[in-house]
Amino acid sequence: MNRRLLLTFLVLLATTGCSQLLLRQTCVGLSRNVNYCLAPLPIQAKELRETPDAPKPQRASKAPTKPTPESRSQTQKVSIEIDGKRHELLSELELSEQQLSVVGLAPLGQPLFDVRFDGNSLASEQSLLLGDNFRAEYLVALLQLIYWPEGQINAALAGGQVQEQACEQPRCRSLSSKDEGELVHISYSHPDPWLARITLNFPAAKLTLKITPLA
Repeated sequence: MNRRLLLTFLVLLATTGCSQLLLRQTCVGLSRNVNYCLAPLPIQAKELRETPDAPKPQRASKAPTKPTPESRSQTQKVSIEIDGKRHELLSELELSEQQLSVVGLAPLGQPLFDVRFDGNSLASEQSLLLGDNFRAEYLVALLQLIYWPEGQINAALAGGQVQEQACEQPRCRSLSSKDEGELVHISYSHPDPWLARITLNFPAAKLTLKITPLA
């Protein structure tokens, strides 16, 4: 991945200003040989595996229950180190059957970007002060590498593979390529990624991303 694209995360250097709404591509290059097209939302992928024309039994409606595992809402503290420089921001992440939404906030709460992915198209509303360096497709790709089911990620990868790894932490995952070896290593402090403190290392991009759930 071009390191300039990873400067998207240097949002702490920006302040609140005018914003622009951009439609983004949904396929990205993660290395010379590995490409990734954003995978569907987890609930959408589950529906795609069902036979579309098969009749389904009618069931009586039930009282609302707590959200399904695919529905999430989380405030996160995000730490990014790029080429030796460390920055921090707050993130409001929401995942439902309709869309993935990620809002980036400066430490004092100013909104910097609002990224929305509905499983097909990707839109980003972002401060003009971020310039062209903010590439929402790379942000969503990294989040999918962290949180999405392994099978969904691999179905969307070309030239690489994601798999679980034995490690000293409760859980680890890696993205590797036959020609380039391990490209991305992700460690989790809890078996459930949504409850875990997460560290993502991307040596070729000189990137370390740390996510700590706050609420």
